[in-house]
Amino acid sequence: MPAESAVLMAPFPTGAPYRIDQVMAAPAAMTVLFLGQVLAAALLSWLAVAKGGRRLWGLATAGLLLVLVALFFTLASWGTSDITKLSHFLTFDRSAIKGEPFWLLVAPLIMALPFRMATVHGLVVAGYGAAALGLARHWRAWSWAGWWVLLICCSPLLRGFMQNSHSRQALSTLLLLPFLLWAGRLARVPRVTLIVLPLWALSCHTTALFTLLLALLPRFPGMGNWPGGSVRRLSRVPALGVPPWWQNQWCAVPWGGLALALGGLILVGALVWHWAWELVPMVRTKLDSYWSQQGYANSYPLAAVVGRLQLAMAIGVVLTCKQRRVGLARFLACERGRQLVLYGLVYGLVEGALALGLVPQITSRLADPAGFFLLIVWLAWLQRHRCLWAALPALLVTLDYWLVERLAGSQALHCGSNDTFLCVPDRWPWQVRY
Repeated sequence: MPAESAVLMAPFPTGAPYRIDQVMAAPAAMTVLFLGQVLAAALLSWLAVAKGGRRLWGLATAGLLLVLVALFFTLASWGTSDITKLSHFLTFDRSAIKGEPFWLLVAPLIMALPFRMATVHGLVVAGYGAAALGLARHWRAWSWAGWWVLLICCSPLLRGFMQNSHSRQALSTLLLLPFLLWAGRLARVPRVTLIVLPLWALSCHTTALFTLLLALLPRFPGMGNWPGGSVRRLSRVPALGVPPWWQNQWCAVPWGGLALALGGLILVGALVWHWAWELVPMVRTKLDSYWSQQGYANSYPLAAVVGRLQLAMAIGVVLTCKQRRVGLARFLACERGRQLVLYGLVYGLVEGALALGLVPQITSRLADPAGFFLLIVWLAWLQRHRCLWAALPALLVTLDYWLVERLAGSQALHCGSNDTFLCVPDRWPWQVRY
């Protein structure tokens, strides 16, 4: 078997770009497919507000939207490195995923799928769309459900997950979404879900533990419900002197408990690190590879479109505050408001680390989970104040990015000479040579 593997690997490149044929650019077809998603989202919005019994039509349209999302990202991801590499290696050498038992378990099924890992990626992205639909239904925002699907699945904040085909980490992060909803008190989550899904996520990607800690940030001391009136008093602190309540409450935030919790977190982190380093050599090998050996690090969070999207999200927050007369004190008094600030700071720290070149091969992999959680908390905050229309600026930025930069720009792609998103297969699944 080793000799056979060597023979099969001989003609395969040792580094990206992996694909050298079986791809082509199809800007017109992919644009039509993308516009189909936009039309499906618009139709779903219209059916949600139209009078009469249109529930079945709405469910059918939601299903059609997910099918279009899955098909679009399946075809568009065909020419990326991760898809090509895994689709090839799954045939005879699965050592690249030996530390991720879920993928080893479903490898025979993946090999039977048309376009193999590309189809898996399309299904993972559709899973993000299904999560958006579920949240819209739970938060009674069904008229915005289709637009939320596009905001999440097509977000520049998730370019690594969606457009660079980090399918395994994307699935792991999606499975940990219920933990964020539970930690942030954004939705009721069954206990069995909080047990099963983290185990599943841990079997999908080695970054799941760090993503889980990121999802649990809203449960840190000081992020929960603050004492009544604390924020109002905080906003009226005199410019000079120490207010009387300082000596009794340590301000509104329980700083003593926060310090104790951080100490406990450091201790638990040290124990987990020791466990991972000593008892799980696979995790140690992968972290060491990320730290010192691999040179790959994307700079997607530093792209101009990400800055435009962040500005559009901030504009949505400002418009909501103006519409609902939400001042700084009321904003901070809202638990979802503090979560929004928290994840905004986390994503900003990731951007800063990448800009400064601080271990970019690791920090770049934290950008997409932080961006995903930031999007969810932002939508939850808008829903809390019933100003879902304030998501329109971000939606317009997202659609403009895809139609102008990605799809229109795909005419210039040199498919076949590099590993680029939107280089689609040039043949039917049964004609592909792996």
